Amino acid sequence: MCGSLGSTSANRLALDLAVDRLQAGGTASVDDVPLGHVPMFSPDRADDPPAAVAHMRSLVEAADGVLLAAPEYAGGLAGGMKNALDWLVGSSSIYQRPVVVLSAGTTGGVFAIEQLVRTLSWQGALTVGTLSVNAPRTKIEPGVGFVDAETVQRIEDWADALVAAMSMSPESLLERVASVVVPFGIDPARFGDLG
Repeated sequence: MCGSLGSTSANRLALDLAVDRLQAGGTASVDDVPLGHVPMFSPDRADDPPAAVAHMRSLVEAADGVLLAAPEYAGGLAGGMKNALDWLVGSSSIYQRPVVVLSAGTTGGVFAIEQLVRTLSWQGALTVGTLSVNAPRTKIEPGVGFVDAETVQRIEDWADALVAAMSMSPESLLERVASVVVPFGIDPARFGDLG
C-alpha cells in the first residue's frame, strides 16, 4: 500500500524496490493496493462499502503480509493513507497480519511512522518493522530509482523482515511486534494470543 499518488514519489520508489526484492527471491506474488479511488471514510457505508473499498479490503484480506509506505505531510501521516486504514477498521481486514511500515521524506517521516504504528496496532495489525528514509532525493537517480547502496540494502532488509515474520512462531512474532510497538508506548498485550 502506497500512501502517495505522486508520479515521482520516493515512497512509491521504495515500495517498488521492496516488491522487486520479494519477487526476485521467488517468495511472493504481490498485489498493489490502489488508494487513488478510495473515497472519504463514511461510517454509514462501512458495511456496504464502495467498490474501490471492497477491492482494497479483499486484497488486504488475501495477503499474508503488508508492505506499507506513506509520506509525512505537515508533521503527520498523509491523509489518504489514514483514510484508507479507517476503511479497514470495521472489516478487521488487517487484523493479525504482519505489516512493515516505511516513510521516505525530507526528515524521514518519523511522525508518520509513529502514527502508522499506532493506527495499525489499534486495528490489531502486527507491525514487525519500520524504516525511515530521510533526504530520499539525494539517494535517487531520476528514471532509475534508489541508487544509494546503503539505502537500497535497508529497503531490502525491510522487505525481508516481513517475509521472516510470516514464518515465525507465535511467541517469536509477538516478541518482534513488541520490539517495534513498545517504543511508541503500545502495550503488546493488546494483541492477545497469536497461537
